[in-house]
Amino acid sequence: MAAAAWERFVGHRWLPKAAVVVLAAVLVAAFLLVRSERRDAHNAGVLETACGGVLPREAVRGLLPGDETWKLRSDLDLTGPSGRGPRTLVRCSLDWGEYGGLELAAVPVLDVPLRGVRPGDILSAGTAKEPDWATAYRTATTQVTVGCPAGLLGYPRPVTRFRVHASLNHDDGSEAAGAAKELGTVVTAVADHVRDRGGCGGPAVKPSDVRPGPGRVTEDSDGVPRACRWFRPGMLDGEKGDPAGPDADGVTSDDADACSLSVRRTKPENRYDLTAGVSSVSWRGPLLPEARTAYGAELAALSPAPEPKSGEKSYVLAVWAESSCSGARTLSRVRVETAVSALAADRADRVLDAYLASSDCRAVKVLGKVWK
Repeated sequence: MAAAAWERFVGHRWLPKAAVVVLAAVLVAAFLLVRSERRDAHNAGVLETACGGVLPREAVRGLLPGDETWKLRSDLDLTGPSGRGPRTLVRCSLDWGEYGGLELAAVPVLDVPLRGVRPGDILSAGTAKEPDWATAYRTATTQVTVGCPAGLLGYPRPVTRFRVHASLNHDDGSEAAGAAKELGTVVTAVADHVRDRGGCGGPAVKPSDVRPGPGRVTEDSDGVPRACRWFRPGMLDGEKGDPAGPDADGVTSDDADACSLSVRRTKPENRYDLTAGVSSVSWRGPLLPEARTAYGAELAALSPAPEPKSGEKSYVLAVWAESSCSGARTLSRVRVETAVSALAADRADRVLDAYLASSDCRAVKVLGKVWK
């Protein structure tokens, strides 16, 4: 009977072929299922070990393609006590395909030593060449600078800050759109890991502290430095064109920012009134005491600053203010130089207001003015 059934099955016009197709489909499905389970197990293992196992797994899993095999290209965790401070505290890279990847690093903030705190000193320090590992955060998808009040061990000078930055790219090499918010959770977890392992102390990092890399929001085709973008030529009746003039020079750092620029006057009032100059500087954190010392005589001379006598070729008016900028106590100075004293006297307050408003400064207290 079985033999008869087999003969009928073999002799059927299409049933044997259909059976072969079904069997092949089952085998392929089983193979894909096994491969998928192995890939998922491999990827789970990668997440457990990457960056010392501190990555929030659900957040990272949601960022990476589930149908790809992830590869841990590099992994380093040196946040424990050591005799010598590493230039990289944490580093890991998860790659897939040809170009896709999640790159994350935590690095110490090693400030370029300043010769002083005056604008010229800050601007000259801004021209110092920094290594690539120290500047990678500028073009990262997202980053955060974290205070470490107790200091990181193993450095010749006190290191009281570190940065964590992360970038996510598709397999074609393009940046993953909308990834910054999701990466914020990952960056926060790694930052707190470094804080805890390094014995930093201070407040925990919040996802709201994480920001895009500054190079992604400040680099424009006009080439105006970030520290000078607040200025408009019309503030001093300057010629339209470059927003901060062709000679703008600016530096932005964690503890200070400085800008120096000049504009051509549209309607000169005398033969010396061809240009007007502005410099701005703000100090925060550890630079505040040094700034008060360096400018002690000028701060002691602050007053309502009556307009000086006429007849000079150039007039310089400095205006000082204290405020809270982005939550940090800040001391700011704006210097206006013109050939017309009335212009400096009339516009200095407005120039200061524009400068502080650009940095989201609140609780502003104008300390006074002084003619130089």
